[in-house]
Amino acid sequence: MRILIADDNGFYRLALEATLREWGYQVESVQDGLTALARLSGDDAPRLAILDWVMPGMDGPEVCRRVRARWRPEPTYILVLTSRGGKQNVVTALESGADDYVTKPFDRDELRARLHVGRRIVGLQTCETVACALARAVEAKSPYTRGHSDRVTAYALALAEAVGAGPGDREVLRRGGVLHDIGKIAVPDDILNKPGPLTAAEFEVIKTHPVEGAKMVEGMQALAELVPLIRWHHERLDGSGYPDGLRGEQIPFLVRVLAVADSYDAMASARPYRGAMPHAECLRRLRDDADRNRLDARLVRAFGDLPAPADAALTPGA
Repeated sequence: MRILIADDNGFYRLALEATLREWGYQVESVQDGLTALARLSGDDAPRLAILDWVMPGMDGPEVCRRVRARWRPEPTYILVLTSRGGKQNVVTALESGADDYVTKPFDRDELRARLHVGRRIVGLQTCETVACALARAVEAKSPYTRGHSDRVTAYALALAEAVGAGPGDREVLRRGGVLHDIGKIAVPDDILNKPGPLTAAEFEVIKTHPVEGAKMVEGMQALAELVPLIRWHHERLDGSGYPDGLRGEQIPFLVRVLAVADSYDAMASARPYRGAMPHAECLRRLRDDADRNRLDARLVRAFGDLPAPADAALTPGA
């Protein structure tokens, strides 16, 4: 596995290089923070990195902050290496976006153990990347589903922020939004692309996708917290949804957020048997579902207060 070292101290850099090569890593080293940032921002960024705290151009914590500001499906696992001790420095490093903290002079056994943790986490991230690739394959099956998950994710994140959801919840929602329809890979193309309303039997096939999607990811530890979003995004507060007929508070908050966003995009996007609905009509139908206790009324009101999406179908009267 490739690992990046960023340290302007030649002695420590050479010592780290020798140690890591001895352990079988492919080592790349740089001497300043700006070069480290450039390497960690590229599409071929190493999956592991050790950054010194104090470096010319940009310090290690600032490199971490800038790297974390750009989302990637397989983020680099970063350790900050420094002679600074004390609780506050550890907190500063971790809050900057570092995954771990190692003090100088480094202990070989401790560093090896911490890198093993990093490698396990990198492996879990790879599971999510594979799942995301499958989700993209689902959307490629039909021109009518292309871009759906990205739009739903964007709407759900905007709604979650509007109602005060914290960063952790928004991150779960972002990941779950991308994967929520992954189970449609098991739905035949002739049903997904049917140029007319579905028969009752065909709709029963469509209704299997939440369960199929949950089965696909539930064995992956890294994706366990996303299972409710995948399995229950078609549940409704009055119990009329599927696959489990959940009611009211049985449906988690983040699932209710996703349900509003998913319902909106289903109406605002073209389907084989109809065109996209105007934004105002989509909002009217969302409010109707809220009045019928199918969708969360507070979330529907908050969604209606958001700016209309730039790509919304705006027709006269919309």
